[in-house]
Amino acid sequence: MRLLILFILIYSSAIAQTTGSYLPRETRKSDNYLFYLHGGVVTGRGNNAVTAAAPEWGPYEYLNILDSLKKRGFTVISEVRQQGVDDTLYAQKITMQIDTLLKAGIPPGNIVLVGASAGSNIVFQVSSKVKNDALHFVVMGGCWPGTYKDYLGMELYGRFLSIIEKKDPHGTCRAIFEGRKHLTAYREIMLNTGLSHGFLFKGHSAWIAPIVNWLRDK
Repeated sequence: MRLLILFILIYSSAIAQTTGSYLPRETRKSDNYLFYLHGGVVTGRGNNAVTAAAPEWGPYEYLNILDSLKKRGFTVISEVRQQGVDDTLYAQKITMQIDTLLKAGIPPGNIVLVGASAGSNIVFQVSSKVKNDALHFVVMGGCWPGTYKDYLGMELYGRFLSIIEKKDPHGTCRAIFEGRKHLTAYREIMLNTGLSHGFLFKGHSAWIAPIVNWLRDK
């Protein structure tokens, strides 16, 4: 009997974390919900897409990344974005999903958005729309030197973590966050993986572990 109960507990814990483009039917206040916004190469091309201009980065292992995040205990919400669909539509959908989670009693500190490269734009938009000081937002390799100009007229809210790679031509996101009066917190860390922009093409612990540790310190 004890073995049966132990099996049920282990099985229940294993299925608690899910992956999909929609929210799970049942939500729990103790779960952590992670919205993953992939890089641009996946748009319209899907899992294992390769950037023609930089094949040395290898395939973008989208499904592997989702699985890696799921194994860290997150309930992962993600989908492959389609070409020709404006980012604002995805931002609106995620905003509505977050609103559903908050109304269900999920603590805002248990919700995090992770935007990789082009996905960072949606993260910024959602931050501006939701206007919640306790939500967590992560942007990775999403800033060129002039990117900050795109967000000068946009208010940002919540707690932000920026992850960049030392050899990535995409640089710091610092200019986007300077002088922001509604941000609760902002931190930027630099990785030295030697993988350039390709660091975010796989579920490397090099970028996942800092996110987990950052959330643990909330």
